[in-house]
Amino acid sequence: MHVKNIPQVLATELQSLRQHVQSGLDVEALARRSGFLRRCPRKIPMADFLLALVALAAESYLTLERVAAIVVLATRLSYSKQALHKRLTPAIEGFLAQCATALFGQLPEARERWRGWLSPFRRVLLHDSTLQTLPEHLAVLFPGSRNHRKRFAALKIQFITDLLSGQALHLSLSGFTRNDQAAALDILEVAQPGDLILRDLGYFVVRAFRWIAESGAFFVSRCRPDMTCYDPRTGASLNLVAELRRCGRLDREVWLGSEKLPVRLVALPVPEAVANERRRRAKQNRDRRCPPSARRLFLLGWTLLITNVARSVWPAKVLAAIYRLRWRIEMIFKAWKSHLGLRQFHCRSAKVLRLSVMTKLLFCVLAYRCCQSLELLCDRTGRHVSLQRLARIMAACACWIEASLLRVSPQRLWEYSLACHVFYEQRTDRKNFCELLAHLATP
Repeated sequence: MHVKNIPQVLATELQSLRQHVQSGLDVEALARRSGFLRRCPRKIPMADFLLALVALAAESYLTLERVAAIVVLATRLSYSKQALHKRLTPAIEGFLAQCATALFGQLPEARERWRGWLSPFRRVLLHDSTLQTLPEHLAVLFPGSRNHRKRFAALKIQFITDLLSGQALHLSLSGFTRNDQAAALDILEVAQPGDLILRDLGYFVVRAFRWIAESGAFFVSRCRPDMTCYDPRTGASLNLVAELRRCGRLDREVWLGSEKLPVRLVALPVPEAVANERRRRAKQNRDRRCPPSARRLFLLGWTLLITNVARSVWPAKVLAAIYRLRWRIEMIFKAWKSHLGLRQFHCRSAKVLRLSVMTKLLFCVLAYRCCQSLELLCDRTGRHVSLQRLARIMAACACWIEASLLRVSPQRLWEYSLACHVFYEQRTDRKNFCELLAHLATP
């Protein structure tokens, strides 16, 4: 793909998104299914309301006044921030999450491009979460950690995506106290037979692995060093340390945990420098009452992986290389937080926070989708699209993206924004600077 074609591809992606919102997506049905809409919309069509939010997603800081103004620009109908505030309920989270998964479906070309070791699987699902601290007054709805003096607030965002197509499959918000193990079963809502699931140790729940396998899907995960494994032939506990001392590496069938889940266990040695760094961090654990055991320190010198993918499909080294693909979701979160403003929320109330977070996530998923679309059109010259750089550019061009989705010129958007927001609001409880100055300057 030639460099000159990139703006055209992105413009086409935005045009396709606009058309999908207005004609290809039953927005009202999604709103009713999520509970966000309970009666016929009297004034603002839901498709136009969603289009305004998608256009606003590129902005760094949202207010009710700004959202209402863009809804007016998108619909040519009057709409106030008071009317918007009445409409906002916790159901806005589910509504926009469903919209994100419906708007950014699977790219049809993706399945044909990715062959080789991934060809046996329909999709490759990445599941992870990211955390963001919040002001303390939101601790009741989004509880974080706490000490004997006060309680903190934190927002956790769960995200599931298809690595191959860039399709968003799941988005949800919770407090920090709903940890990743509690969210481990979320994958069952989207997993289908033939899917491959990559997750880290935070989601290590043996019961979840069993249900994934029973659904016809496959998984690859790191294995906890303290997990007991059993020999399927004898039923005896496996001495993993002795096995590794004797063989240096491992690739065998075992029963995992007290549930005796049949899995394939692969243990590969890591470089000595990596092993020493892992051990140093383990010894510096803040809970000094539970120092790492000699067994755990020894096993930190190996990468322990479990899977239900047969050895005939992947040899051990390929399994380790496949699992490294999981790092992609960390890069996605980095792009969202560092370049797309996922740290900048309007936190005045839980209502506005949910709207702010979910609207920003629409822009984050859009940027990820654009990256996937450009990568699929790469002419295989050895140049590939950087998600971090693309996210930075899209954030810098937010005004152009917003104008394109609303079908107005950037100049028109500039003039409209100035007319709507450049003046102080009419307030009777306090005076602004200019009013104070005028009062003092009047003899």
